[in-house]
Amino acid sequence: MTKKKLNVKKLGVFVGIVVVILVVVIIGIKSLIDESNLRKTIEYKLGEVGYSDNEIEYIKTLKEDEINTLLNHKYNVNITKLMKEKKFIFANLDKYLDYINENNGNLTDIVAKVNTKASLGWYKSIADTDTSKGELMLVNKFYKLSETYVPSDLVDVSLSYAYEGKQVSKMMYDSLTNMLDAAKESGYNLVVSQGYRSYADQEEAYNDIEASSGVDYADKVAARPGHSEYQTGLSVVVKPLYTEGSDMENSPEHTWILENAYKYGFILRYPKDKENITGFSYDAWRLRYVGSNAARIIHNENITFDEYYEYYINYGG
Repeated sequence: MTKKKLNVKKLGVFVGIVVVILVVVIIGIKSLIDESNLRKTIEYKLGEVGYSDNEIEYIKTLKEDEINTLLNHKYNVNITKLMKEKKFIFANLDKYLDYINENNGNLTDIVAKVNTKASLGWYKSIADTDTSKGELMLVNKFYKLSETYVPSDLVDVSLSYAYEGKQVSKMMYDSLTNMLDAAKESGYNLVVSQGYRSYADQEEAYNDIEASSGVDYADKVAARPGHSEYQTGLSVVVKPLYTEGSDMENSPEHTWILENAYKYGFILRYPKDKENITGFSYDAWRLRYVGSNAARIIHNENITFDEYYEYYINYGG
């Protein structure tokens, strides 16, 4: 009887040991499965790359293909900072990082320069202007018009609004005269002093400046032939009829233009402190017609047409 009880006791111990072993094995297997599943998560993979928890939470809001790109990209502390820039374009990520490695500057300016190709240097990587975009066509140091391009809708500007012989695109004519009428009602007499200019005339104007002042100065104040927005018929110089002087940019007429031109679809094409984006010196009276919607966005966001075009037109932001 005692022997039988002993065997039962041994059996109980054995069963207990087996149960413990099974529990340990099950826990181990579960831990391995959990670890395996954890390693498959986006959070884990991004953490392995080097991203912090806060960065990971932001990255998780991106598209799947963008996340996969970051998983295969070396960690850089500037990546998530760049992504939080309003005009960030993911396809330009490596270009932003390359530019940062070689240059100083705040991220907003860097994003703008890379997006607009200004980071490449002027008159590099030139493409043909897409004239099918109408009032939103871009002509600058990276987009050019052909020597034979002439707008098909040029009209003469009435002498009530311009000096003799000035022409503009018909698509902007009514907006232009409405703006000048509104300025006059406010007590300001503005007149169009420059409108459409042909390729040949632009070539002559540029060559004259280059011959007298050198190519560096010429490139700051004038466009090379094919790169002038005057050739589109959508760019004008609007100045006070009677006011002259070196301080015209602080005149009430100029203030009126800054505050009201966008309401009629016009923007200041070469604003102050944007020379590193436009490639041209500040011009207080150079206007460009882009339509009311684009003009409103450009005015409200304080950006150039170059920035608007690359982000909202090319990228579709």
